[in-house]
Amino acid sequence: MTDTSVPMGHRRPPPIERRTRALDAFIDLVLERGDHPRPEEVAALADVSIASLYRYFTDLDELRNDAAARLVERFPELFIIPQIGIGARHERIASFTASRLELHEALHPLQLLARSMCQQDPSAQAHVDGVRLQFADQTQRHFDPELRQLSPARRENLVAMVAVLTSVESWEQLRRSHERTPAQTKRAWNDAIDELLPATASTS
Repeated sequence: MTDTSVPMGHRRPPPIERRTRALDAFIDLVLERGDHPRPEEVAALADVSIASLYRYFTDLDELRNDAAARLVERFPELFIIPQIGIGARHERIASFTASRLELHEALHPLQLLARSMCQQDPSAQAHVDGVRLQFADQTQRHFDPELRQLSPARRENLVAMVAVLTSVESWEQLRRSHERTPAQTKRAWNDAIDELLPATASTS
């Protein structure tokens, strides 16, 4: 016999869906306001109770860390370089800086929050390190024609320099401290990467 006591359209979503809603609520509040929301605000936006929120997450650190991980699922297009490794040198530099700029313009409040937590939270540090490794791999693949000419040590140093140059911390310095526009920031990154990369070996 089918239970008809609760209309089908009014059944509560399963816990995994409500947990995801809480993560998205946290993300939306940080992106909207740029600060750390209170648990009550997250619960209200997600339409879950405070008691449920603390059932889904053991503590606020877990909520913050899982929200950072959720970014890749929710905004996958911001964590890739379109047509990676394809195009002439100047085209690859332009697509690389455009992808990093788009990422930081959209998600910098959460990126900066995650970095501020690293010293006190090993899980936050592990997440940030994981994203950095992913980006380092993208850099090596995207600029392989230039990087393959270098020794392993010099290649690693250059990849690290490009990572620092196009990091969210660099974005913050240029966009806020130096009041550069997005276009000016992108041009600065383009010029700097072009200077850093070695000339492509002649194929003649």
